Amino acid sequence: MRDDFDKKTKITLAQRVGFKCSNPNCRKLTTGPQEKITKSINIGVAAHISGADKGGARYNPNLSSVERKSIENGIWLCQNCAKLIDSDEKRYDIDLLLEWKKLSEQAALLEIEKNITSVVEGDQEIIKSFAQCFDRPAFEDPFRQEGSMEAFDKAIEDTIIAINTGTLRTRDGTILHKSYGKAFLNNPLLKQNMDVIVDLLRAIRERFTLAVKNKEINVGRLYYKNQSYCFNNMELCAWFDLTRNEILTIFEKVCKIAGVNWQKNFPRWRKFW
Repeated sequence: MRDDFDKKTKITLAQRVGFKCSNPNCRKLTTGPQEKITKSINIGVAAHISGADKGGARYNPNLSSVERKSIENGIWLCQNCAKLIDSDEKRYDIDLLLEWKKLSEQAALLEIEKNITSVVEGDQEIIKSFAQCFDRPAFEDPFRQEGSMEAFDKAIEDTIIAINTGTLRTRDGTILHKSYGKAFLNNPLLKQNMDVIVDLLRAIRERFTLAVKNKEINVGRLYYKNQSYCFNNMELCAWFDLTRNEILTIFEKVCKIAGVNWQKNFPRWRKFW
């Protein structure tokens, strides 16, 4: 028998994250209006962190029925992300989901506490915080010279999370800086450009995953912070460099619009384009 959440728990989980998906890579709004004025659309799911019944993803037999259907064991997600976490429970383990939940609740609280006295100054501070995301090797070294493919992928993921939630972390998860995510930008042109940047970052992650799956990149084991790998598609390296070049070019434009003096040494690979 499944230990399902009651209605109150589901509503509270949704409210605590502002009805947005708790996956910091997603943050999709899960509710909105239907054509009929008395109804609304909901694409959100109160998902179990530890499975609701035996055989469920991340099921913990040591939990009681009460614990299994408690709010502590729940996370609010969109339907796509709810399916995603149960499709690969080793990757989306309990610790990761708890971190998602924490980050999303913090982001929702920031939205409530938002108190930026000047629209222009507020946008500038947000863009300045984003600038820190791009001052890292993942946006400086040529792709074919990356020390670790896993670290590269993680850096891109952390950048997406930082832009979406305002929380920038180091590779080991230490929080470097807390600010506001791109949803807080008041200038629509700034937000539009940051949306494009996040889409390009997601494209990099998706292309990287596909390249590893299709053996376009053979990745070896990590050894003293370095990782052996072999490229079977050299055009792919150029694509990663070009895409990152496009991201930085757009961000330079964002800084100019916001009036942020962002000076960065051009990465070595940018001089070729």
